Amino acid sequence: MGVFWERGYHDASLPDLLEGMDLSRGSFYKAFVDKRGVYLSALDVYIEDAVRTVGETLHSNPSPKGAIRAAFSQQVHFSSGKEGLRGCFVVLTAVEMLPADEEVSARISRLFRRLQDLYAATIIRAQAAGEIDPALDERTLARFLVCQIQGMRVLGKVGADREETRAMIDFALKALD
Repeated sequence: MGVFWERGYHDASLPDLLEGMDLSRGSFYKAFVDKRGVYLSALDVYIEDAVRTVGETLHSNPSPKGAIRAAFSQQVHFSSGKEGLRGCFVVLTAVEMLPADEEVSARISRLFRRLQDLYAATIIRAQAAGEIDPALDERTLARFLVCQIQGMRVLGKVGADREETRAMIDFALKALD
């Protein structure tokens, strides 16, 4: 994943992948068949980790609204400083591979739907607890939150600092009031 994250799919060479994975050519082909197989596996691992992490965070706080804030606060680290400059593997993949690659497009679309589902469920819990206005549409609000996070990740790629990112979070979460 690190090789693709750094170089992208098209610029990652087989020698780069072999070195990055510490595999021989034979072991590589036996395990993954080809470069695309490794790429899709790396993307799948990243996606599953992202969904798991967000899901755990959204269920870790007795206050659903507090859980949403915690999920956003985790993004400060990934959206600023050195880590922010690295960018988001999914965003980088989308920019490089879409719309031409339908298989990658389906994976990324599914990721964003899953994240939206997690946020929508948390919003519904927050509405039931009286923390978020029940008149707000949970699907629209969930899409807005996912878009904000992805936007923060893009801004991190161009050098957003932590305070700017925290200010964006505070502003975005006012939509929950």
